[in-house]
This record gives sequence, C-alpha cells and structure tokens, in this order.
Amino acid sequence: MLKFLLLSCLLLAACTSLPNPNSSSGKVSDEAVKLLEKSAAKAGKPWRSPEKVEVAFTGEWTKIVQKMQPELVNAEYRKSSREVYFPRLSRVEQTHTGPRGIKNVVRTPGKIEVNFSEYRPATEVEKDAAALVADAYTMFVFGADYLLARGSDWRLWLAMQRQEIDGDPCSLVFGTLKPGVGRSAEDKVIAWISQRDHRLRRVQFTLNGLESTAGADVDVTFSDFQPGPNGTEWPRHFLETVRRPLTLKAHEWRMTELKVK
Repeated sequence: MLKFLLLSCLLLAACTSLPNPNSSSGKVSDEAVKLLEKSAAKAGKPWRSPEKVEVAFTGEWTKIVQKMQPELVNAEYRKSSREVYFPRLSRVEQTHTGPRGIKNVVRTPGKIEVNFSEYRPATEVEKDAAALVADAYTMFVFGADYLLARGSDWRLWLAMQRQEIDGDPCSLVFGTLKPGVGRSAEDKVIAWISQRDHRLRRVQFTLNGLESTAGADVDVTFSDFQPGPNGTEWPRHFLETVRRPLTLKAHEWRMTELKVK
C-alpha cells in the first residue's frame, strides 16, 4: 500500500522550479554577506542579542509526509511544542507533545538528548531526527542572524530568472552549513531575502542529517511578521514544503507564544 502511495505521489507531484541548494553557481562575495546582515538587522539580530528566547508552536503535518518520513515527522509526539533557546550557549530545549505523549529534547553543540514520557531509550535514528529538528527550528526562529553565525561561502544567485514569493521579489543567497543541520557533516542552504524590506522570506536547505532524507531538500516560507521585545521582529506563520525528490506540502504551523529576555 505504501509503495503504491509513493508511486502515485511521484506521478502526480509537480517538479519544483526552485533552484537546487547544491548548485555551485556564483562566487563567494561580500555582497551576499551584506544582504544577510541587512536581513539580520531587520529582525533585530535575534541570535546575537537575547540571552533567552521562549516560544510555543502548534501545527499540522500532511498525511502523505507522515507516511513517507515517519522518523522525521514523529507525528505521535509532535503536534505542539514549547521551546527554549539560549543563543549564547547554542542550547535548545524542546518539549514536544502529541497523541502518544511527550518527547523532551536537549540539543547542544555535538550532543543530543532525547527522552520520552513512556520511559524508553531513544534509538540512534530518533536521535538523528531530533537533532535535525532542533537545528532546523533554530534556523527558522532566528533566521538570517543564525545563518550568519553558522554558515560560510555565501554566494549570490545570478540567474536571470526572477524569483519571488507572493509577488515579493527576492535575492537568493547560497551558503554552506558545516557541520550541517542535525548530525550531518554538511548541508547546503539558500536564504530568500526580500528586495523590498530585507526580511528573510524563505530558507531552503538539504537534509543530510538523516539517512532516509539524504539527497532531499525542503524549504520553509515565513509570513505574518510581528514585532517583539527590544526591537526584534519574528515570523508567526511557517509553511514547509518538500522540494526534492518531489514537491509536496509537508507541515504548516504557527508561533503561539513568544518571550524574549
């Protein structure tokens, strides 16, 4: 049944028109870094300024993605979450809640801890998935400021084709995260930065941190930007789409609470 479902999706899903994060086009440039710096400043430099950031999320996974990537989605535990970030320590604490119970995750550089309310040890695959999710959500929450701190080899995409999100023209900045997202050695990323107001509108990245997703890439598009404490600004709506090997909506969620210290 699952094979039939996957085959159906491959036949029905449209090929993505988005560029590939693994593209080697363009040269490393100061202009690319400056665009990221403008985007980070627009958000109030949220990765460098606060000592502690607390958020809450709630959302829905699509059923097809739950079937295709059950380890990564982990829908039985990931309906809603409360997360605490300590940027200066590069530490993330997540409490995920779902129909099966609670999953607690602590992510620090080079280390991942995962505990379930049913009191069983996490498998290595579950640890890989939890590390990927923790790092990815840090990127979603802190945007360009986080990318500047973690990334390198920033390049501008110089293709002639216009790229936009909901009529908002964007400049595309390609880079490398090393180590990558989760427990991968390296991932590639594209920051979509609005040409109108320098907001980070989308981040597109590879998923090399989990064996079952290696070779794939996804993007998360940000909207409903709202001001926060101390001159910061945060997206409140997030939409995740799988782009390769096929294009599928994966996850839609909202930030429901925010505290910044």
